[in-house]
Formats: sequence, structure tokens, C-alpha cells
Amino acid sequence: MTEPTSLPARDNTQEVCSGCGAPLQSVHEQAPGYLPVAARDRAQPVCRRCFRIRHYGEFSPVAVGPEAYAREVARISRQPGLVLYLLDAFDLQGSLIPALSRYIGAAPVQAVVNKADLLPTDLATPSFSQWVRRALAATGVQVQGVRLVSGRTGQGVAQLAEWLEHSGISRVYAVGMANVGKSTLLNRLLHRWTERSPLTESKVPGTTLGTVALDVTLPSGRRLTVIDTPGLMRMRRAVDVLCPRCLKAAVPDDPLHPRVYQLDPGQSLWLGGFARLDFVAGEHQPVVVYVSNRLVVHRTKLSRAEVIGQDRADEVLRVPCAACRVRLGELQPQTVGAGRYRGTPQAGPVWSVGAKGADLVLAGLGWLTLQGKDFSGRLWTPATIEVAVRPRLLGQLTHRL
Repeated sequence: MTEPTSLPARDNTQEVCSGCGAPLQSVHEQAPGYLPVAARDRAQPVCRRCFRIRHYGEFSPVAVGPEAYAREVARISRQPGLVLYLLDAFDLQGSLIPALSRYIGAAPVQAVVNKADLLPTDLATPSFSQWVRRALAATGVQVQGVRLVSGRTGQGVAQLAEWLEHSGISRVYAVGMANVGKSTLLNRLLHRWTERSPLTESKVPGTTLGTVALDVTLPSGRRLTVIDTPGLMRMRRAVDVLCPRCLKAAVPDDPLHPRVYQLDPGQSLWLGGFARLDFVAGEHQPVVVYVSNRLVVHRTKLSRAEVIGQDRADEVLRVPCAACRVRLGELQPQTVGAGRYRGTPQAGPVWSVGAKGADLVLAGLGWLTLQGKDFSGRLWTPATIEVAVRPRLLGQLTHRL
């Protein structure tokens, strides 16, 4: 995986790739939007990059940074329409867009939580939806509704399509962070109405590079413009820097199976080679791990944890690969405290867990659930993976009692 190149600006008259929205050009073969001159006359041409993604599984990463993202998404305030704000059920914290309200103005918003098929089936949907509303409101975005869908399996897509068909809306924008599945979901909707799936899809973040507008005729005869927007890459999630092989192990595509580990002081848990939780002091307790079922979770003695990370990473932990480890950066310690160790003064970041427990969320990777018992430990992560603490998603927040 090469380092991503940046997305150039475009003017309003420039033709764009119908698959990813990159401005089309026939001069620089390695730049985004390259289209051979011989293909210029094709109807709805796709750039060479999209062609290779679709037919050969090749991928050339292109970063859509904050400035380019703001430039594309700000179109919503100039041509208002309904905003489908896509979130990743597996990575809710990492899929929140900073300052989105600044770009969408007063446009109505529906929160669409994609990849809902990954969540446990006994999740209390009403409570979960209320929690999503609160999380978005804290970022300045008020939503009219919350919908749980899966672009991969089709869960909830028919209901979303029927609602759009009867809403009277003439323009719909899909916005979200890179890798939340916007193009996959839109292709599901578009195939229902047109029997086509025109947008380029990939499991690697950064597939859609610019706005792509598609006009469709609904069963009622009403016209609807559906607009895909690029995904923002903040480079604060594991998925933003991983190669395709490491992504396959780190990003789930089937329902999460919680893994429970009974830990004592003097033990450590490795989550692949991405992160490590050290149990320094406290009482015997379970720690529940919610990560991809393909990701190795390795329990070991605290005294051996460093050796495994340095000398046996490829053999035991398997991912990330050596090149991805370099991009992620060195693991750095953060203090975790619960019970009588909660709030213990320490240098560096300190994560405090209340008596009801909490989730330690690793953006793009998953989360660890602590129960609130006495716990003093260290969480080791690279600086490129954002960490947050929240009330327990499955238990305190949303689980049926």
C-alpha cells in the first residue's frame, strides 16, 4: 500500500468519474481521475482507478482531507436536500464527522446506522437510537430519525427506500466518514429503482473522491436526485492507514462474537498487534472484547507482553504487518483506572471507569468492556488510533434488561 495522494479541486463544469466522483483528466496517469483518451466518448465513463477496483481488486489510496471534504460537502448548504448521515455501527465514535453542521446548514437529517447486522440481535433498538441521537446532538447535529440498516445484507434498506419514495423529497445526500459504507448502501437503493449499481465499492477507505449525482425515477414517477459524497479520512482510525490484507482481519463482516477473558493482575491482552491492555493491580474480573472475529486476541503474562509485541508479532499477533506498523506508529501508554484506582494521578492520558463499568473504544478497531471493579492498568495504542470512554454500549446503555 503506497502513501495516499491528495484530491485536486475541480470547477463546476468539469466532467467527473461516474464511479467515484474524481475530476476526469487524460494527462497524468498516476493522478486521480485518469481516463485514457480512447475512453472519453463512452457513456458515463469511469476512471482507470475505478475500473481496476471493480475488475481486478486493485486499489490506489487517495486521501480526501478536511479542506477537500468541506469543499464538496458545502454544496449541501447551496442546494439543500435531505441528508442521510451514515454511521458505522461497529465504529460509532470514529464515524462522527467534526463540524458537519457547519456544512449542511438547515438541511433535514436522518441518521442511518450502517452495518447493523454486526450488532448482537438482542440489542434494544429504541434505547440504541436514543443514544445515537444524543451523540449526534453533542456534535451540533439534530436528526429527524434514526434508522438501522445493512448495505451488505439489505437489512432495513427496503423500509428506507419506501420512506424515501413517499417523503416527497427531490434531493438526497449521503454523507459520512470513509469506510462507513455509503456507496454500498446507495447501490442497494439505486438497484431497487434502476436495476443498476453504478457507484464504485471497496472495503478500503477512500473509494469515493467527489460528489456523484444520479437522477432516478421512483415507482410513483417522481424524480429523485441521489448524491454520494466523499468520505472524510481523519487519520485517527486504524482503518485509515491499513493495507487490504490487514483491513480484512481488522474490519468485521459478520456479527461480532463477544470474547470474555477472566483476568488477574499481572496479565495482558493483545488485540492483534494494534493495542494492548495491561492489568497491573486490582481484583479478578472479566474483560469483554468486541473486535473482528478474525482478529487474534492473545492473553499472556504482563512480564512477557513486550517480548511478544517486539519479537513475535508476525508469528502470534499476525496483524498489522510490518509496513502497517510503521504507518500506525509506536504504541504509547495510557492509564486506565476503576474502583479504588479511579482518578489515580498519573502522567499522560488517564481513562477513568465508573462503578457501572465502561467501554474503552479504539476508533476503527472495536472496544473493550470493563465492569467497574477495582482495576489499575495501562492501555497501549499508537497515537493514530483515537481512544474514548463511553458507558457500556451492551449493558448500561442499550441492552435489554
